[in-house]
Amino acid sequence: MAGSSNKKRSKNRAEKDTSLWGFLFDKNTQGGDITKTSFFAPEGEEDASEDEQEHPRNLLLEIWQRFNFWSILATLVFLAFTIVLISTVISMWTPQNMSTIAGYTDRGTARDLTAQLRNANGQPITFTEAELNRYLRETCRMRQTGVFSIITHGAGVGVRFHNGYAEFIIDRLIGANVHQTISVNLSFHQEITHGRPHLKVNFRSNNTMLGGLPVGGSIGMLRVPERHISMLEPALDSLLKCYPEIEAIMNEHGYCPHFIKGENGNESYVRLEPYRPS
Repeated sequence: MAGSSNKKRSKNRAEKDTSLWGFLFDKNTQGGDITKTSFFAPEGEEDASEDEQEHPRNLLLEIWQRFNFWSILATLVFLAFTIVLISTVISMWTPQNMSTIAGYTDRGTARDLTAQLRNANGQPITFTEAELNRYLRETCRMRQTGVFSIITHGAGVGVRFHNGYAEFIIDRLIGANVHQTISVNLSFHQEITHGRPHLKVNFRSNNTMLGGLPVGGSIGMLRVPERHISMLEPALDSLLKCYPEIEAIMNEHGYCPHFIKGENGNESYVRLEPYRPS
């Protein structure tokens, strides 16, 4: 028994003292041949890889299997946000076509609207869109102030009449030839306080956006809600101060503007109605 135990121990030591490469190989239990176990690819693996190269998998199928529902949803949301952002920027920097405003670019003679309003003596009076824009072209001089005055210059102002409101448009020139337009919608009504009329202005049109918000104006072609377009109020106040006589006459007689859009070839016009106590 002792001799057999010693023989077993000797045999185990001999197996442990084999070559340094022994840990990479094992004896085949069936025939005693040396076979690869871990370092080299097993027999038949190269053939399998060759089969895969000969028959490549569908790329779209692999991509679909790698993506799950949430990753696809996140990708679609990101793409939608990117498209909306790009379209918004493009709309902001697409100027309105000022040539469609009557009297803005033509060479017609500007009438003295201040003198006509003075001579009306408190009676109703009407001005066409073209007459008002020619008068603004001849009498209104824009000047950009602030930091942007280095690269931005005023190109002109125009008024487009709609039914019930007027669209006042400021055209600015950025750099050499880049135009940007900003418009504000103006609608007027009178409030009677202590028997005297007071003209009130709202920055809104007859149109709505985003489920009912009144459209106050636009930056380029992008429509802006009423509450956000009020930032142009200082510019409108400065414009009104350029015509103090017109402001005084309108306050004296309680004039209220009523805008009518021309149709079927007729011109758009504004009718100034004086206040008549009932």
